[in-house]
Amino acid sequence: MIQTLFAIDCGATNWRIYRAGYQVDGGSVRLAAEPQPAPLTSFVERRLPAMLCLTPDGTSLETFGEAAQQRLEDEEVRQRVREHFKPCVGAHLSPTPLPHQKRYTHGEALSYTRMLLSAILEQLRQEKWRAQPSGENLHIALAYPVHWRSEHQGAIFDEFRKTAEGCLPEELHANLRFVPEPDGAILSLQRQGLLWPSGDGRITLIADVGGSSSDLIAGQLDPGAGTLVAVRRYGQPHGGGLYDDEIAKFIADELHIPASSLADDPSAMVALRVYGRQLKESLSRQLLHPDSSLTSVKRVVTLVLGGDQVFRGWVALDESGFRQIARHRIVDFEYVIENGLKAMGLAEADIGQVILVGGGSKLFSVIGYLRQRFGGTNVLLADNPEEIVVQGAALEYEKASELPWQRAATPPAPPAPEWVLVNGDDQPHPLREEWITIGRKRDNAIWLRDDRASRHHAEIRTAGGDPQIVDLGSSNGTFVNGERLPPNQPRVLIAGDQVRIGATVLTVQRPGQATGGRGVHA
Repeated sequence: MIQTLFAIDCGATNWRIYRAGYQVDGGSVRLAAEPQPAPLTSFVERRLPAMLCLTPDGTSLETFGEAAQQRLEDEEVRQRVREHFKPCVGAHLSPTPLPHQKRYTHGEALSYTRMLLSAILEQLRQEKWRAQPSGENLHIALAYPVHWRSEHQGAIFDEFRKTAEGCLPEELHANLRFVPEPDGAILSLQRQGLLWPSGDGRITLIADVGGSSSDLIAGQLDPGAGTLVAVRRYGQPHGGGLYDDEIAKFIADELHIPASSLADDPSAMVALRVYGRQLKESLSRQLLHPDSSLTSVKRVVTLVLGGDQVFRGWVALDESGFRQIARHRIVDFEYVIENGLKAMGLAEADIGQVILVGGGSKLFSVIGYLRQRFGGTNVLLADNPEEIVVQGAALEYEKASELPWQRAATPPAPPAPEWVLVNGDDQPHPLREEWITIGRKRDNAIWLRDDRASRHHAEIRTAGGDPQIVDLGSSNGTFVNGERLPPNQPRVLIAGDQVRIGATVLTVQRPGQATGGRGVHA
């Protein structure tokens, strides 16, 4: 029996779809063929622009993809075009959302996601399996940013999951799987044989640069399994789409478009961002091509505004111009790397290889910075890096230990945690995740109702062995057995240790092990 899986990577700039078939024989499952793109008629170059045009009343979808992008040329319709809405999903939970995260409300962003996903699933039904019954033989895997599940008690992921389930009949909900983007990247790189041992045990760093965010995945390679172990993750809302915003402003200046005209038609910036993305990608292709003698690109830009205003002209962009225009974004990416290494407890010398994936990874300034920092021969740009995550999502069933057609009647109980923290009321806090945050703010895994605790006070890391606690620069300090910890320096915990944050005391316990501790300092 063949089971068909469609994997979808819902990117900020483009969506991508892959198809894989699995041969199921009793309890055994094997990949029948390598995952391949599953382009629809709306695709251009194997990618679907994450863009939709609403009906005049704004309540439903008129068209999407390349067809919606073409509507940007009509100034009367352009105001109904929506794009780059993924960054706004969950932004309402952030105390300081960035400007690109405030273009739409959280509800609007989810609504647009639902419209686009519903349209794609319907088109898949018409083009791929037509009138054939989908039923149990159809499965869908959706990639999602890892922070959607790790932050805010997973509230963002829960709403995304409900949105996706609402696009399918109830009988297919059991066939819907969700794959963290870093996991997809690892699966795909492992399949392609791009995870290779450094020979000295150093760390492999995967930099997934997307349209709206950048995720760093670090781990040591297990040569036998060909995959990463003791994985650490870090992410920030910085991606390739932010450079498009800066170039769009540059184009407006080059065409002498008055700010008042743009204020009257805010949707015009959507069209200018598309032009900006095209200039950015063309320039990067030229600068990264070893045989190219061209160092600049140019194209004709046309923007029609209300009142019969037409702005048209050539816009040229070279490397120095790009670096000047996008200087703040270039620095922001450098901060992503710097902050990511610090948050993951890594030094530059710990990194053996860097693998670039994601739609924003082919930007010449990104590649150049990483090669300068980690050494040119240690930085690898994956083939078709923008498709790595969706390829990995299509491999999800191959690594899954429990597949939809192998479900037990009663799911097994989760394994007991190796470590727990117990407060004064004997309430246990299991340390099941690799990163556990503690603080006064509700988005922490361990929420303290303690005025002396900082909003994000401390962090416990459990990956790779005994737990370690790190004070995150709190105002009143973190104490272990009465000793105040230096900020940002990990301290290994053992059973019996007492952690004090403000007036809260948490005891480290390991079920089944005696709690000796190391003594309390006066």
